[in-house]
Amino acid sequence: MKQRLFGVFGIAMPLFSLIVTSAAPASAQTNFTVLRSFSGIPDGAVPFGALVDGKDGAFYGTTAAGGISNYGTIFRVNTDGSRPVILKSFIGSDGSAPLAGLVLSIDGKLFGTTFTGGTSNFGTVFSLGKNGSDFTVLHSFAGGPDGKSPKFPLIVGSDGVLYGTADFADSTNRGTIFRLNQDGTSYSVLHIFTGNPDGQNPTKLLEGSDGNLYGATGFGGPTIAGTVFSIQKDGNGYAILYNFQGRGGDGLSPGAGLVEGSDGALYGTTSHGGTGLGGTVFRLNMDGTGYGILRSFSDAGDDSYEPDTELVEGTDGALYGSTYFGSNGSDNGTIYKLNKDGSGYTILRKFTGTSGDGQTPGALLLMTNGVFYGTTEYGGGGVGGGCVFALGSVPLPPRVAALSASGSTNLMQCAATSGFQYDVQRSTNLSSWSVLASITSTNGGFTFSDSTQLQPVAFYRLQQH
Repeated sequence: MKQRLFGVFGIAMPLFSLIVTSAAPASAQTNFTVLRSFSGIPDGAVPFGALVDGKDGAFYGTTAAGGISNYGTIFRVNTDGSRPVILKSFIGSDGSAPLAGLVLSIDGKLFGTTFTGGTSNFGTVFSLGKNGSDFTVLHSFAGGPDGKSPKFPLIVGSDGVLYGTADFADSTNRGTIFRLNQDGTSYSVLHIFTGNPDGQNPTKLLEGSDGNLYGATGFGGPTIAGTVFSIQKDGNGYAILYNFQGRGGDGLSPGAGLVEGSDGALYGTTSHGGTGLGGTVFRLNMDGTGYGILRSFSDAGDDSYEPDTELVEGTDGALYGSTYFGSNGSDNGTIYKLNKDGSGYTILRKFTGTSGDGQTPGALLLMTNGVFYGTTEYGGGGVGGGCVFALGSVPLPPRVAALSASGSTNLMQCAATSGFQYDVQRSTNLSSWSVLASITSTNGGFTFSDSTQLQPVAFYRLQQH
């Protein structure tokens, strides 16, 4: 039996589209849907950074390329994939290549960074309204002691101040921690990394429940394998909590930010090292004690490896993350789940990279609806510019993501949860419907071409079995 829930997608002359969906039994976090695919200029391309919840039924993100000048964009998409909008296209003088995701302030303003561009071409800090208005460059990095090329997201501290990190600048400045007010005033550098013993190439910051800032460095320290550190928000009290050894089963190169678990411990990943040499998931108390490896990844067999994104704790208390590489050395990546005691490792999604679902997934965002949202840097249903996807315990309602006409053929790109079958139906009067095809979605969506007895106006709908 088929249960129907009707919802109008919209009108595109000479095409009309009407979507029909149905409920399905709940299952594990394995229902995968591609919500938006990027196609490059003038659209966005290569969404490196994590998405941010806009608290308005939409999420916001950046693409490192694409836009009107191919210098990157800021975009908005509703949680069902509808109403995708490019809010900002960078032109260079205002920044370029935003590698990091955005952060939302308590008053609803978006803040972010660009890796390059600005007055010295060393990157910028910017702000933007959620409707795309009031874009402002708050700081242009000058290099040297000022820092350069931020590639990780900012955070908004409990004091309302913005905190972030900048990358390797020169032989005496191997990364910085900086702060500035939300209006761009009072920019200051809190710490300049020297490589040894304090590390280099700092990642995203975390404000702990104790009010201190925590982070990792991808390299540096006594063994050049990276560190975990803490620092007070005024720049005092810098301390190394852990030095990675890079040998003997320890991790190497923590390339993503940390997360504080519901148990008060810090959790993170290293992209290399571990007993399987493919990276690790680790745990560390906030005072630097109790370091332990929860998972060592391997590049052998059916495992995945190089977990290079920040972890997310789910409502079930488990940790969720992504890897750069998939099984048997493919560079398509996976999404995995792991309990905080190291048990229950499960690969939830293997990306194919060639069938519309994208490749190289980034960090995940858990929304209040219980669905994980994320991006892939490449692949997707467009021209390989990456995509936005959803992964949840129940399938999302299917929708026609794009409509177009080419000669005597109507083309549809459909966002539909993998593993479910959908009837593509057509009508000319909204009362009599004919089934054109029954298609099982295999990689988060599918495309359909209709060239049979076309009429001046056609209505389409999807019906889930």
